[in-house]
Amino acid sequence: MQSSNSFTRFIQSVKARFLPFLSPHHPTPMSNSKPRDVQVFPIATNTRVLRARSQSRLRFEIEYALERGTTSNCYVLEGDKTAIIDPPADTFTTIFLEALQQTIHLKKLDYVILGHFSPNRVGTLKALLEAAPQITFVCSLPGSANLKAAFPDDNLNILVMRGKENLDLGKGHVLKFFPTPNPRWPESLCTYDQQTQILFTDKLFGAHVCGDEVFDDNWEQIKEDQRYYYNCLMAPQAQHVEAALEKISDFQVRMYAVGHGPIVRTSLIELTQAYADWSRSQRDREISVALLYASAYGNTATLARAIALGLTKGGVEVQSINCEFASSEEIQAAVEKSDGFIIGSPTIGGHAPTPIHSALGIVLKVGDNNKVAGVFGSYGWSGEAVEMIEGKLRDAGYRLGFETLKVKFKPDDVTLKFCEELGTDFAQNLKKARKVRVPQQSATPVEQAVGRIVGSVCVITAKQGDVSTGMLGAWVSQATFNPPGLTVAIAKERAIESLMYPGGKFALNILAEGNQQEYMKHFRKNFAPGEDRFAIFGTTPADNGSPVLTDALAYVECSVEQRMECGDHWVVYATVDNGKLIKPDAVTAINHRKTGTHY
Repeated sequence: MQSSNSFTRFIQSVKARFLPFLSPHHPTPMSNSKPRDVQVFPIATNTRVLRARSQSRLRFEIEYALERGTTSNCYVLEGDKTAIIDPPADTFTTIFLEALQQTIHLKKLDYVILGHFSPNRVGTLKALLEAAPQITFVCSLPGSANLKAAFPDDNLNILVMRGKENLDLGKGHVLKFFPTPNPRWPESLCTYDQQTQILFTDKLFGAHVCGDEVFDDNWEQIKEDQRYYYNCLMAPQAQHVEAALEKISDFQVRMYAVGHGPIVRTSLIELTQAYADWSRSQRDREISVALLYASAYGNTATLARAIALGLTKGGVEVQSINCEFASSEEIQAAVEKSDGFIIGSPTIGGHAPTPIHSALGIVLKVGDNNKVAGVFGSYGWSGEAVEMIEGKLRDAGYRLGFETLKVKFKPDDVTLKFCEELGTDFAQNLKKARKVRVPQQSATPVEQAVGRIVGSVCVITAKQGDVSTGMLGAWVSQATFNPPGLTVAIAKERAIESLMYPGGKFALNILAEGNQQEYMKHFRKNFAPGEDRFAIFGTTPADNGSPVLTDALAYVECSVEQRMECGDHWVVYATVDNGKLIKPDAVTAINHRKTGTHY
């Protein structure tokens, strides 16, 4: 694999940004006011974990949207020789090195094993080289190319692992390696210690959760975080996940030493099976979308991940392809298979990078302009690349599934939520186009019977940061007396769904009989991505920040405790924190249905 010019510039920009912070006397830069630390803990014979912990979200990226914080886990293995696996990002450099020096003697550090390469680690790797110039980097072949691009002036010691080699650290710690490449991390590498039967999985099986728990012994409390992590990072590359699971099955494993979150031992069998089930579910979807992108500074990739999450929620298979690392054959196969495609590009010097020009050429060569297309990208000054791609596709007769999206610099929360809704909307339009119109048939007796189950007419509202949304809810029921609690059923493609995870807050606005029709008509319609749900209604903020409709009969403020996947819906259980009866003499509006097949 050859590094592209844009990727080289990416590396250089990161080095320029972080090298000033590498002096051991200079404090580590902080991206939030909450403290960071490094937790050191033994997990097996001669094996320790250094958990670099951040209590809050690190940056604007969709996988951190639950705001549970995260850990960046580095592992220390000591035999006759010493190795560390996956040192953390540059924001932890100073406190990580202090913790590492208290754990091992840096002059006796032999190997630094990289499960993946990230430009935001360059500063930490540089500091390690300065403190321990004798180290040998152990990585995959693509990882080696990235290291050489990041350190062009250094004569690095690099040991490339292609999948057949072993590394003997002594005292029984013989390490085996196998590459697990995917579009986001082409250089991904897993490491297995046959002595401890620990598999160091890098990005697989992780969760962005920060706490004192080193292991997943309280698995029930984090399983939704693991699912969300999968949906954000793994679902768009499900076929690569399945390939990795096949390789993992060759090993006797008792623990997953993950890159982020609690180490997996209690739920090892359940989580492995869940990854297989989730990946198979992605592959079995009838409609697929090819998401092609390149990213010079990470911003376009961030947009791509938000769009991919929306596509996944919308019920289509997503094949996410980083064009910088994909072959022409892989791109062509994905485009030919897909029902629609979306192209994302940065603008570099007024142009799209070479990998995007090549991908666009493949799309135009395939020439099936019956497929729906989309274009997006980030830019710093003018954004000509996005306009060029849109123009080429329109000239070739392609229909665009959404208005071309241009985002300046780093996307914020509102932009990422917009991208998620954009992806869901794109997926829904593809599914509608696929459906064959059939004469409407009368509801069956069973469907008619189910339709007689009635519910109160409510508007569910939520706000997180600058993002607010709402939906009509008629599938609401009180669930518990003590504590007072209720359940809400939410379709998987709903925009509000991503705000309804454990710990999330929302308000349930209960409508009065006689004035519900306007609300039902409004909140039943399909909203455009980013459209203000409350533009025509008066609202006031609840104590938890969620919008409260001023015309509601009553409202209750709720905290999400649990959620369960049930077919095409999520069932959310929440406890009631607060509430108010606004119209004591009004009667609750009820939704009467003729069939149980729709709302």
